Amino acid sequence: MQAIHGVDAYAGFQPTRPLDLQGWNGLHPALVQAVEAAKPRLALDVGVWKGQSTAFLAEAMRRVRPDSALVAIDTFLGSHEHWNRDRPDRIMESIGLVHGWPSLYWQFLSNMVLSGHAERVVPLAQTSDNAAVILARLRIRPDLVHIDAAHEYDPVRRDIENYWGLLRPGGILIGDDYPWPGVKKAADEFAAKHGLEMKVENPKWIIRKPA
Repeated sequence: MQAIHGVDAYAGFQPTRPLDLQGWNGLHPALVQAVEAAKPRLALDVGVWKGQSTAFLAEAMRRVRPDSALVAIDTFLGSHEHWNRDRPDRIMESIGLVHGWPSLYWQFLSNMVLSGHAERVVPLAQTSDNAAVILARLRIRPDLVHIDAAHEYDPVRRDIENYWGLLRPGGILIGDDYPWPGVKKAADEFAAKHGLEMKVENPKWIIRKPA
């Protein structure tokens, strides 16, 4: 928190929204297994929406390593998929527009406070590309990275490459949405290119970095 923000991002904040951890695949047992295997001092959750996976990871980290920290990376603006008024699930309403500006960040902070994980979770409101540069400059290197941001090939490929470079040797990279064609292509190509074993527990895919 000090390295990234210089201050406590939660200082003076009071929850403005009721607890709402709506999400997709954020409670998958592979996340807990990854935490138990990596025993991370520091982990990154890339693409967090309202924080379902973040809270789930943070709880597992609390049990496995109480002194750990988790950086939650998202623009908190929603993806292009969420800015679609024609979707039958009315997902755009979840963005919580206030005068045209999404309020997901305030929902996320409220969720972290109300779920009891604010002491462990450090929010980083940035694109995944920018966040990787910021963390690299600060020499912040995680033991575990969960990638769940884009679904398209190019941004997923960049996220894998960027965060693999930050990941400590022996660390674990776990991604979501493997059934999506762009995600599958990016993950498969990366593993093949580097001769890495990839385990798939749909919709999660997992690669461990050689020690």
